[in-house]
Amino acid sequence: MSTFDEDSDTPSEAMMKLLAPDGYYHFLMIEKTAKDEIDEDLIKKNYRKLSLKHHPDKPGGDTDTFRLLNRAQTVLKTPKLRQQYDILGVDLDDDDEHRNEVEGTEGGDQSTTSQGIVHDMASMALTSVLQMGVRTILMATVSLLVVRYRWLLYPALAFLGFIAFRIHSSTLQGSSELLSPFLIGTGLILMYKSAEENGSGLIYWLGESLVIAMFSYNSVNVNPEQLPSGVVLGGIGAFSMVAALWFRGKFWNYIVVIVFELFLAIFIAMAFPVMEMVLEAILNEKLKKVGEKVRAQHKHMEKYYSAKR
Repeated sequence: MSTFDEDSDTPSEAMMKLLAPDGYYHFLMIEKTAKDEIDEDLIKKNYRKLSLKHHPDKPGGDTDTFRLLNRAQTVLKTPKLRQQYDILGVDLDDDDEHRNEVEGTEGGDQSTTSQGIVHDMASMALTSVLQMGVRTILMATVSLLVVRYRWLLYPALAFLGFIAFRIHSSTLQGSSELLSPFLIGTGLILMYKSAEENGSGLIYWLGESLVIAMFSYNSVNVNPEQLPSGVVLGGIGAFSMVAALWFRGKFWNYIVVIVFELFLAIFIAMAFPVMEMVLEAILNEKLKKVGEKVRAQHKHMEKYYSAKR
């Protein structure tokens, strides 16, 4: 953002006061206290007086000072923004807010760095666990029902054939996407034949591994036109074989995994807000120390330049 007068290469005196540590308080003549209460009526009164003086249409006014004056009023009247401003004495979100105004986009909810990082981590972790849970339930349905009854298997194979036909019609011939319904169908047939003969065994394990592998492959392959790396494919294969070795088409084995994923989702939903609070407290303590040094350095500079005048 520009912090200079339009017709000058030097910042205005008002701009320098606003950009100084705790400048929003000093320029709007608001007393900074340790309490959460603030005199909003006084903020409005002083803002009206200053806005008339620094309005771009008034003599001596300029756009940047007027915009920052508006921002100062918003920050001081908004408890969350004021709390963040008080830590450092500097408005770290001002540039983003100005950019949003220029681009015509919504600023959205203001959050601290720790809140943003932890929120993103929690969202990714919770989404991943929920996706795993859905796929486990789907795999349990296939293993415990679909491959056990012919009247469920045939519609499933017909549905996979329809998906393969749609993929073939909408993509280039020979696309790797065609492998997915074909291999899932192959796995279902292997599981059905093995379950029909002896309930479970090596063939059943192979078919279950194949279906789990394709479910996992479809969840990690964001670009269907490009195969994942060999390491990813190897990891999917190893995971699928180990998972199939555990499940073996057993009802209670699936229940154990589903319950574990449910508890994991609950743990993430409960633990990450606590982590967010802890990280925010640690970050705020560090920023407070930085803010104290910034304020002290600013006072030393003011004394230095005052002595040279």
